[in-house]
Amino acid sequence: MANPRERNQRIKSLFGNVDPEVLGRQSPPPQPDADKRRVGAGAVKSMDRAFVSIEEENKRLHDQLLSSETIIELDPSRVVPSFVNDRLDIEGDRNFQAFVEGIREAGQKLPILVRPLPGKPGHYQAAYGHRRLRACQILKRPVKAIVRELSDEELVVSQGIENSERLNLSFIEQAIFALALKEKGFSRETISEALGRNEGKRLAYISILTNIASLIPEDLVRLIGAAPSTGRPKWEKLGSLIENRVLSGAQAKAVERVVQAPDWAESDSDQRFALIFAALGEREKQTAVITELRIAGMVITATQTDTKTNISIPNNRIPGLSTWLLERLPDLVEEFQAKRGEDSKME
Repeated sequence: MANPRERNQRIKSLFGNVDPEVLGRQSPPPQPDADKRRVGAGAVKSMDRAFVSIEEENKRLHDQLLSSETIIELDPSRVVPSFVNDRLDIEGDRNFQAFVEGIREAGQKLPILVRPLPGKPGHYQAAYGHRRLRACQILKRPVKAIVRELSDEELVVSQGIENSERLNLSFIEQAIFALALKEKGFSRETISEALGRNEGKRLAYISILTNIASLIPEDLVRLIGAAPSTGRPKWEKLGSLIENRVLSGAQAKAVERVVQAPDWAESDSDQRFALIFAALGEREKQTAVITELRIAGMVITATQTDTKTNISIPNNRIPGLSTWLLERLPDLVEEFQAKRGEDSKME
């Protein structure tokens, strides 16, 4: 069914070329009285039907408006971010200032989605639209919003509405967001929806995200930033340099030196990643001690750093030795721990 605006346009197009003055000078041909009465009655019935149709359309539109969610204006200082944010640093994005200026000049085009904040009447929590919210806070102007009752799961899933359309949500932002949701007990299916992932990359991709995010300290990630041009392989390599998601003392000092250097403040997040990676990688190279053991006519190489030891065994010289060592490893660890306990008692 056409809406009233479309009907008006169609009617105007039908009579767009008619000259009202010419039409007024033309007289209709004389008709018999009976015909006049019949035509008059038909016209009245036709008008009645038209008015009934208009009233029905108006009622339908009225009911639709009553049933739809209303966009209202809220004080942005009374709106808090989602309990798990998918943005590392909104204001650190170099495009954000242009985004703020766009809202200053043209206004906020799309509303944000919020839910009432439990226990704080008149306060709300944002589900999506965090950049628009922050822009309105900076501009000190009301933020347009739709208020909806949402459970925690509905709130994070609604974030997928925007995430599925974003082109600039970086790999590490997705990873940190996914890990935060996992730690709060959300299923991989819910996390996948919250990230707006399509069916082909759902659960396996979520596992990749959470696994890599769990390798790197979150405060180090936030220090670096979103790094939109830095993908999975580089973040995975960075994580491999860190033991149990904690920087060693030497690594922490290396990071501190990088952050205090003059070029850090002028670097974007991708450049900061490169600086941190180079510092930790260089530290790894500097502290590596390589030991070569000649046993039974072969060379076994051990590479030791502050965080790990890699042992390289040429399997073709003594087949099965690597497997035997792996099977014996639990007993060797237990023996080592027992001996270390004895030594500590003697001290």
